[in-house]
Amino acid sequence: MTDENSHTAPLKNLLDNSIVFRLGIIFGKVLPRKVGLKLAEIIGGYLGRNQNNPTVRAIRANQWVIHDQKLTDEELEKIPKIVIGSAAKCLFDFFYFLHRPDQLQEAVSFSPEAQKTIERIKANKPCVVVSPHLSNFDLVGYALALKKVPVQVLSFPNPSGSYKLQNQLREDMGILVTPMNLSAFRQARNRLRAGGSILTGLDRPLTGNHNEKYQPLFFGHQSNLPVTYVRMAKEANAPVFIMAATSPEKNTYLLSGSGPIWMDSADDLETEILINANRVLSRAEEYIKNYAYQWTMFYPLWPQFLGV
Repeated sequence: MTDENSHTAPLKNLLDNSIVFRLGIIFGKVLPRKVGLKLAEIIGGYLGRNQNNPTVRAIRANQWVIHDQKLTDEELEKIPKIVIGSAAKCLFDFFYFLHRPDQLQEAVSFSPEAQKTIERIKANKPCVVVSPHLSNFDLVGYALALKKVPVQVLSFPNPSGSYKLQNQLREDMGILVTPMNLSAFRQARNRLRAGGSILTGLDRPLTGNHNEKYQPLFFGHQSNLPVTYVRMAKEANAPVFIMAATSPEKNTYLLSGSGPIWMDSADDLETEILINANRVLSRAEEYIKNYAYQWTMFYPLWPQFLGV
């Protein structure tokens, strides 16, 4: 696994730019939604054309694995355009509804399972919520903030460029965001012990040129995915819930949720963490398989497949 910066182009370099981020806010304010979505789709499709680009290669490799390594060359060439186009549309919608929160309830709905989890969180019963990078998870997070759902969001550590602006924007929306570090983990543990809840991503690989101590299975292959949420849930005797944002119908979003996943015990810590992480990831795979082209993961989870 190489460092983060080598996998940022084209879309991530574009997004990790404070000027582009501010322009996005302006476009979301002034452009009609239909026009903005069409423009975003065109731009995303263009960015996905370069098959030698590191981000496009990462998307190809990730999609190759989740499709059981059965994609044709034609499909592998087409998918990055669709995935990046989908991500660009989601980004525009995020900025569009940022200025129109009163219209957001018309675009975002919640499954019965997700609603039960929301009610549990509001009742001050500890929950560890994990989310795959599907569809418009930031917009759905905004919808949760408007519903006054109190969670601490553990975001990626050491944010830079537009990510700092994005975290600031989240905080302005009323979302408590803490980039992952030792202090944030302590705060999250204390929050869970007090009956609060936390939310974090589960499918972004940890960076570095080494394999992490824990290598949970994801789509049948070992991965450098985070597992800290398992230990935090076990220590707090709190269930893990998967929440996934998807777009099942054109230009609408649905927050789906799993039932509670309670952490099992094992004789040693490493076995305990891996068994539970594998269980959670296995459930998350179902959402990703069902909405594969909405999976906006621009980092290679399995570097050995980057050559496909």
